[in-house]
Amino acid sequence: MIDAKKYIEEIDKKQDKLTSLSDEIWGYAETAFTEFQSVEALQKFFESEGFLVTPHAYGVETAFTAEYGSGTPRVGVLGEFDALSGLSQVSDLIEKKAVTEGASGHGCGHNLLGVGSAAAAQAIKKYLEDGHAGTVVYYGCPGEEGGSGKAFMARNGAFKDLDFALTWHPATVNQVCKDSSLANFQVLYEFKGISAHAAGCPEMGRSALDALEIMNVGTNFLREHMIDKARVHYAITDTGGYSPNVVQSEAKAIYLIRAPKVGQAAELYKRVDKIAEGAAIMTETTYSKQLIKSCANLVSNRVLEQALYEAMQEIGVPSYTEDAYERAEKYTATTPDGSGRVFDDLIDDHLIPENVEYLREKKHSRINDFIVPYETIHLVKCGGGSTDVGDASWMCPTAQINTATWAPQTPGHSWQVVSQGKSEIAHKGMLYAGKSIALAAIKMMEEPERIAKARKEYDEVMKDQEYIPIPEGIEPRPISAIK
Repeated sequence: MIDAKKYIEEIDKKQDKLTSLSDEIWGYAETAFTEFQSVEALQKFFESEGFLVTPHAYGVETAFTAEYGSGTPRVGVLGEFDALSGLSQVSDLIEKKAVTEGASGHGCGHNLLGVGSAAAAQAIKKYLEDGHAGTVVYYGCPGEEGGSGKAFMARNGAFKDLDFALTWHPATVNQVCKDSSLANFQVLYEFKGISAHAAGCPEMGRSALDALEIMNVGTNFLREHMIDKARVHYAITDTGGYSPNVVQSEAKAIYLIRAPKVGQAAELYKRVDKIAEGAAIMTETTYSKQLIKSCANLVSNRVLEQALYEAMQEIGVPSYTEDAYERAEKYTATTPDGSGRVFDDLIDDHLIPENVEYLREKKHSRINDFIVPYETIHLVKCGGGSTDVGDASWMCPTAQINTATWAPQTPGHSWQVVSQGKSEIAHKGMLYAGKSIALAAIKMMEEPERIAKARKEYDEVMKDQEYIPIPEGIEPRPISAIK
């Protein structure tokens, strides 16, 4: 067996270049499908490292691939780089303060995600340069936040030729992600009616806004009759105007419909459609809809997860300066009441008593500088969020990890995440993720029987399962441009 860890040293050699790249992308903070500067920066990095870069991959303008090597096994490493609207925040400031009011910010840490995965890809390249067989493909995946970039890429053929794919996500803990995610459909509903003077001749009007409000009320009643893990959210994007003395002739809302399985989400989508139709009938208006995007639930792979856990243990968690611990405490002090329940859920999910006790002891760590125990006996449960990594996991065996890049109890999609995006803990967590993914991938490539075992597990899970792709004709677009 080769000394796989020697290839991981490549990440240490390039850590300044990698952290600078992550900070650069943090500054761009571009939202879904508008990540042009971020993509350009990442592509330049890969070109300088000797990868073959293919822009506009799989018909998505801000997607790309960076490939090195030839033949099998083909290993995919997934990267993201999109930000969130309205989360502009001054870096390293322990209070909420926007750089530019209303501007975007990296509130989910994707500046770290994209570069951490790039670090893994270039370490795997170092392994291939030593004459080992195989190919590494970095997938630059845009629009995870509200755009499901990977779902569009999967529909157009991405990930299918991989032996396996690995990725990660910034978090408050170091752990292997064992659980599934919610599948979803994102839909624009539009009602059209007839405008009229709301006092002089209200009987002549047919209110689109009434129809939309009735739809929202009907959907709220539906919540009592959905499965426990299903979720329906909406944002009203057009109320038809701001004059109360006018019967509004148009109104729009974007709905996000979620459930643990893609088939369940599709059924719930049909029920919401019926509510929209009923609201239109009740108000004598008309309605139309546009599917914006969808994403599938995440399919776990125990073989890959175990490989990642072993790699995380072998690399070992980063060490931190006292200043990093002190600043983490200050960030934790700013978090809302109830943020600690995430750690309580983590404790509750573990079945082995000594692991439960271990996590209880670690609950009040100033930084979560430990690895959450991985239990192979753990039953897969569905988390509360969605990710388009799910679509990749329907195409090939896929697994992912979290590493601690934020102070304990930091809520996702928050100003605290943005503020910590260029910090010591963020950089070290990013590099730790890159090293762990690279080591796991190299060891898998050294053991073809383990790759075969991961594929066998995948095939067994996928038996009789049906993937529901985004229909042809629907193309990715910035959510801010949806009208």
